[in-house]
Amino acid sequence: MKNNTKTKYELVVNYILSNIENGIYQPHQMIESEMELSAKLDVSRVTVRKGLEELVSDKILSKKKGVGTFVNPLPKYFGFKSGIGFSSEAKKRGLTPSTKLLSLEKVPADTQIAQLLHVPVNTLTWKVERIRYADNIAICYELEFFDAQIIPNISKTVAEGSIYEYLESEDISFSYVDQKIVAENATEEFAKYLDVELNTALVNMEVIACLENGKPFNVGFSKYQTKNFFLVQTIYK
Repeated sequence: MKNNTKTKYELVVNYILSNIENGIYQPHQMIESEMELSAKLDVSRVTVRKGLEELVSDKILSKKKGVGTFVNPLPKYFGFKSGIGFSSEAKKRGLTPSTKLLSLEKVPADTQIAQLLHVPVNTLTWKVERIRYADNIAICYELEFFDAQIIPNISKTVAEGSIYEYLESEDISFSYVDQKIVAENATEEFAKYLDVELNTALVNMEVIACLENGKPFNVGFSKYQTKNFFLVQTIYK
């Protein structure tokens, strides 16, 4: 039976990606040699080479013959975890998050939202519509629904900041998140919200956040502009 244990070459890839995301490796910096990585990660040089080749193929690293392997300059929002915890993810990268609150109201769940939240139709939910910024650049538009039975109060102050930081202060946190991602072109409305040209490619994401018992408490629909943002995921066999 197959398990989810990471292969050795994936450990190499994830080690390098983590160092890039956390600023340990800077753009244009030469990383450790194959021999050094082999000793540090306790894997063979063949395994290290396979991991490096994948990252070179993905344009994350580049090799200079006879010199070494270097980190390529990457978009400012490289590795940005989308959908959940926008403010904390921005802060981790030295960016200043901010929010424009478009609407905040308590509304009855329609058929779609009730189905996604696993509640009866007309159950009260908090509807929050926002534009999220990092360093004053509009990154995404969000439309979210929170189960008001689990989260009785969301103030304007909370909605203009980090809802997830507020939830953590109330001992409410997600155990896992389901995401559905599709591509679409910006309509006139969302082009204006995200300061992009009409028909610019957007990443459209549906997120369902669940408690430890599997109960959904937050459904979100986000549209990300792709000039300053792209999504990186590791897929395991």
